[in-house]
Amino acid sequence: MKNALNLVKMAMLTTILGSCTTTPTTREGLQSEFLALNPARIAAFAPVLMPHPVNKTSIDPATVITAQVQASIETRILAAFKNQPNVNGVSFQTVRSLLKNSPRVAADIDTELKNMGQLVHSGSAKETLLLSKECRERKNFLDFYKHCMLSSGRWTQLLNQFSLAVLNSDSMLIPVLTSLEKSTDNNTYVVKVGISLLLIDTNTGRLIWGRDTQIQAGSAQGLKQFPELNPLLDKLFSEPLWAEFPGRRTKVENQPSKEGTKK
Repeated sequence: MKNALNLVKMAMLTTILGSCTTTPTTREGLQSEFLALNPARIAAFAPVLMPHPVNKTSIDPATVITAQVQASIETRILAAFKNQPNVNGVSFQTVRSLLKNSPRVAADIDTELKNMGQLVHSGSAKETLLLSKECRERKNFLDFYKHCMLSSGRWTQLLNQFSLAVLNSDSMLIPVLTSLEKSTDNNTYVVKVGISLLLIDTNTGRLIWGRDTQIQAGSAQGLKQFPELNPLLDKLFSEPLWAEFPGRRTKVENQPSKEGTKK
């Protein structure tokens, strides 16, 4: 009992002492130390499903299955890199095939992410002491990755193993579904979707580029049904999401054809 009280006191003292300074939020997009980088080979990792490590979110498993959300995410990511000659990628399906020779690697990466997510949400004073001040002050998913995940001694080893198994890829893109929620509010049926994208250096584990975003839509007045998920995903994975992605050229959306503008 005495040891438990001491742990609580230490946690409180650490919080008080650390409150004098605030950890800057990790900016979205391309990280400053990688401004001149164009990865040689980017491997696409299967979408991870985990609640957001900062916001209180949930993921509806029934919707994930019936709407085939993971496959939908993969399809939209592949479409974003169609006709992009400066981005050399290894597709989701090719990565899955290559990892058949190293069956534990993908599962271990997925588990390591989720375990850290559970740790930062545990609320336990004893477990809080295991987290750095920067990790405790995380404000978005990129903070979580930079200050929490990279503190895991095993994480970089797993990334190295992944690289060796997948054509020595020097980077990997990890999409994370952070929320998929349905709710009702004043007779409005609401769907909320959250996604985080991490482009990671597989040698050091450092974050190269990242996004952390969410979107929601409500039903029209008097319509008692949830909005379709696909239009939400289309809007979420639109061109602005990919701003600053290394090597990727910006696509012009909804641009009228030359024939259509002739008079």
